[in-house]
Amino acid sequence: MKDSLLLLVTALVVSFLAWVFWSQMGQEGFAFLNLVLIIFLITDNYRLRRQLKRNT
Repeated sequence: MKDSLLLLVTALVVSFLAWVFWSQMGQEGFAFLNLVLIIFLITDNYRLRRQLKRNT
């Protein structure tokens, strides 16, 4: 019962945060998410290249 209640509260909080994000960002939300994704991919690529050099 406790886990179900915690899961429901978490779902409500996440859905509220998603609503706030999209209501504030509007169409620019997609551009923002793309920017975050590109930054993540660049940093991950950099980290993997360093790890590959270290292992060879």
